[in-house]
Amino acid sequence: MRYEIPKEIKAKPKIVGLEMKELVILLISFFLVFTMLKDMVHGVFMIPYFVVVGSTLFWIVMPSRNNPRLKNYMSIYLYFKQDKQTYHAMDTQKIMNEYMFGENEEREGDER
Repeated sequence: MRYEIPKEIKAKPKIVGLEMKELVILLISFFLVFTMLKDMVHGVFMIPYFVVVGSTLFWIVMPSRNNPRLKNYMSIYLYFKQDKQTYHAMDTQKIMNEYMFGENEEREGDER
């Protein structure tokens, strides 16, 4: 008797390509937007409102470009949760700095 070993053990259940958590977020958002908030929009802007809000809701559950393992709604959450007073300097010219400082250290070592 042969037993098949699953390749992915931590698979999350999906419906229509969306995880359950994403599907719940999407359904609650659709309910909120298309029932409660549509009364706040003028009749002339109803179709553009549905198009913009629908596309925004689908964008929210898509994978983030900058954070490959996160969805866009998690990126937004982390953006608002972060400490705004913390500053992290970024080395934007890492290769050039390594080249320049590497040469200076070699020159100082040769002079000694």
